[in-house]
Amino acid sequence: MARAESILRLLLVDDSLTEADSITNTLRSTGHAVRASRLDNLPEIEQALTGQSWDLILCRDSFSAVSPRELVNTVQRLGKDLPCIVLSSGQENIEELYSVGVQDVVVMHDAQRLQFAVERELQNLFMRRLCRRNERALRESEKRSRLLLESSRDAVAYMHEGMHIYVNRAYIALFGYEEVEDIDGLPFLDMVTIEDHAKFKSVFRKFSENVEAKPQTVSVQCVRADGSGFKANIEFSHAKVEDENCTQVVIRDNDEREDVSDGQLQLLRDHDFLTGLYSRSRFVDELEVVAGKAGEGQGDSALLYIVIDDFLSIKDKFGLGASDIVLKELAEMLRKQTAEKDIIARYSDQVFTVIIASDDDELVQSRAEIYRQIIDSYVSQTNEIDLKCSIGISRISEKLSSAQAILDNADHACMQAQRAGGNQAARYQADISEKNIPNKDVTDAWQKRLQEAIHYEGFCLYYQPIVSLHGEEQELYETLLRMKDDDGETLLTPDVFMAPAEQCGLMNEIDEWVITHALSALAEYQKTHPKTRFFLKLSKQTLGKSEFIDWLCTSLNEHNIEGSSLVFEISETDAVENIEAAKSTISKLKNIGCEFGLEHFGSGLDFSQSLEVLDVDYLKINGAFVQNMAKDAENQAAVKAIIEMTKQAGKSSIAEFVSDANSLALLWRLGVDYAQGYYIHEPSDKLDYNFEDDDL
Repeated sequence: MARAESILRLLLVDDSLTEADSITNTLRSTGHAVRASRLDNLPEIEQALTGQSWDLILCRDSFSAVSPRELVNTVQRLGKDLPCIVLSSGQENIEELYSVGVQDVVVMHDAQRLQFAVERELQNLFMRRLCRRNERALRESEKRSRLLLESSRDAVAYMHEGMHIYVNRAYIALFGYEEVEDIDGLPFLDMVTIEDHAKFKSVFRKFSENVEAKPQTVSVQCVRADGSGFKANIEFSHAKVEDENCTQVVIRDNDEREDVSDGQLQLLRDHDFLTGLYSRSRFVDELEVVAGKAGEGQGDSALLYIVIDDFLSIKDKFGLGASDIVLKELAEMLRKQTAEKDIIARYSDQVFTVIIASDDDELVQSRAEIYRQIIDSYVSQTNEIDLKCSIGISRISEKLSSAQAILDNADHACMQAQRAGGNQAARYQADISEKNIPNKDVTDAWQKRLQEAIHYEGFCLYYQPIVSLHGEEQELYETLLRMKDDDGETLLTPDVFMAPAEQCGLMNEIDEWVITHALSALAEYQKTHPKTRFFLKLSKQTLGKSEFIDWLCTSLNEHNIEGSSLVFEISETDAVENIEAAKSTISKLKNIGCEFGLEHFGSGLDFSQSLEVLDVDYLKINGAFVQNMAKDAENQAAVKAIIEMTKQAGKSSIAEFVSDANSLALLWRLGVDYAQGYYIHEPSDKLDYNFEDDDL
């Protein structure tokens, strides 16, 4: 079976551009139209997985920056149905790699085996996607059938062994009931007058005994909820609901009664009578649409399942009337705080549900906190009702093809929040074997350790000079973060603690710690070196934080530092994947005098896009190209192309990771503006580089 998609969207996790090109060419030789991206660190990989749709991941077992286990864990955590194939350096560790959870392990440079494995996994992926599409199509068909039933002016019900298992709105209205629950489990015979019981039983028995019987009609006197009667024609026909044999019942009132209008029926179906929010049925419809989009690779979202803690005790204490008032007022408060694209509903008695149209875990967490605070701040007229809530968060991704599965996950997470004491939010984590997910104890340990580092000076700053080769003479330092190990002496580099920090949602706090301490050091150092400027890294979380610029302005004023003393930088991939946030933040930073740079420039296969859409001042060439570039002609060509591109765009180029004299000399000949690396000066906890004595 041929794949429906003509393009193979390939994610290569590798630090070697040469190997990446070799793999891409191997797959193209078999007829695949390959669109590949190469990434070499976990944060960028996670951003790529959430922001784009992929068909396959290829990684190397010898790439220490991102291990196959970490890669599989990330894919599983994000709920992506994405096959991963490992390229192994040898036969000896293949068995261990299979235990990680990858789909296959292929020895490096075994092109034929790689082609076979890729084709097999793509076929399997296509079949899984096709299965999910068919499931969604089936649910859509069933939904249309339900909508037809709901919009029908005829009263329709389904019965099994004489008991109601489904009724539409017209049926409820005809018999004078308010909710479906009022009829659930009610024997149909109870809705027929006693005088007509024998007549009804006789017709229904004959019809039931003949599974091939055509629809039968009987005229009887029916009974409404208030005890009044009406003459009705009841039509029976055989049907199936979820593969169970049952009886479809259609009732037509013979009395002269005003029919319920289509608009009224739709209003009753779509909105909760008490709160005016979306009803449960309408919300499930909306959730199915969002899940379908995620399944088609059109973006992940999140579901919040909000349960009012101990609401039954509130109802028992204050009565049904008071509790209804509370729910109505609470719904209005929640509705007013709903973001533009949020979809909110009253799912059941004390449960509200919200769809957040974002794949940003931090944004979803902040929205959940807003809703939690609204409920926590509720004040009743009597001032005696103290409300708290528990919130379950479930990611809506391609692996979850049904609304019910998403709701089940969110409900499960909500129960976790309740067991932890309530008045908090918990995120659903898939129940995968321990080998495929980070150990929760380890995650909790990192959370505690990082928070202690933030609040009790467990971090420290190092500085590395950025020196001019052809650019304007400046006194520039890159500010680098280190974390003190448990012994208080060993320092951990960011590649050890940044991934856990992102998983724990602490990047905003870490960014603020770095900026605050960097400003303190800079304010003191500028007393004797007023021209000194700092490069400071920003995370993608801070990039999208609307309050960041106001906080920065306040911090600059507190330390009496001009914005022109700072250059903020973010990785090219994070900037491009969050393009609108990046453009907005760059503009605001420039308004207060700061400059902006892109680091790891050249990471994307089409990196010219960054220069076209982002008004940056500096481009830091990806260090993977610069390291030992004197011995690698391909890396030389890449560096030369980037330098020429930056000159044409009127930007300044910076070569990072300069590790030897030959590379530095070559960079000078190629015309790079600035250079940075261990060969020039190792990172130090002191600002001690003599820029006036440069002799490079």
